[in-house]
Amino acid sequence: MKKARFFGFVIGLLIFFVMLGLDKRFFIAKASELPNNWASLVYGVDTQEEKKILEIKYITVDNDGDVQHFLTNAKTPVEALTANGYAIEGDNKIVTDSPSDTLTDNSLIVIKTYRTTLEDVYISIPYDKVIEGGSLCERLSTRITLQKGVLGVATQSIQKVYEGDTLVSTAIVGESVVTEPRKEISIVSGPNDTPDEVEQHGYNCPYWESYVDTEVSATDEEKQWLKFTMRWESGCNAESNKDDFYKGLFQWSPCQWYSQFPNDNIFDGKAQIRRTLQKLRAGANPEYMWPAVYKRYVATYGELSWLAD
Repeated sequence: MKKARFFGFVIGLLIFFVMLGLDKRFFIAKASELPNNWASLVYGVDTQEEKKILEIKYITVDNDGDVQHFLTNAKTPVEALTANGYAIEGDNKIVTDSPSDTLTDNSLIVIKTYRTTLEDVYISIPYDKVIEGGSLCERLSTRITLQKGVLGVATQSIQKVYEGDTLVSTAIVGESVVTEPRKEISIVSGPNDTPDEVEQHGYNCPYWESYVDTEVSATDEEKQWLKFTMRWESGCNAESNKDDFYKGLFQWSPCQWYSQFPNDNIFDGKAQIRRTLQKLRAGANPEYMWPAVYKRYVATYGELSWLAD
């Protein structure tokens, strides 16, 4: 009897373990068939999103030279700055090697602070100078100031932009006149003859050479030199005003002419012939007064007789 009960107990125990093994394999098989989002379905938790939330990034923040390092799980550079107490204002500019919408690990975020100022400054406005009258030779002239010039005054609004303490741009954004300038008026008086005041002949060697031959009391050598010189100096143009400096048939300097002959118009061809001959006879050396043309004359005719002695 005892043996029969013991045998029954062993049989029952074996059946229990067999059933236990089958039940374990059943649950293992069923668990392998669960979907990936089983936790979300059962507990309302998105495991992939939770993994992203827990991703920690190492970042470096350079705030106008103040460099700090942080660990953060922020998703964007701006979010990382805000989370770590940085105020992102309109004057700030953010530069980062992360995309603007995604914060990457080991990111460098630079905050550049810009400051704008507006300054009003006074500036001078130059005045115009008006000269009435004129002169062919300044050193023989007098100048009288009728009205003294006065600088005007204006204000300019200047906008300056600073990056930190460094000035990066300057621009004039406004200007207004406080007082207008007053022009200076001067009167200049001195020798001021013009070519229009004499009889017009233009480039006319036949006319002037004929005048020398028939109207001038001079030796043949003097006449030859006069005709040669005026031909090569001015092209026989008594109204010559070339370079706005040398004038007339023999291209006299106005200051030299008017200091010696203040009452003679430098553009008067007859006066130039008469005064040039007078100067020559007074001992003027044409080699110094008309060097280039005289060198040409010597090559053509030889030295003037009174200079050869």
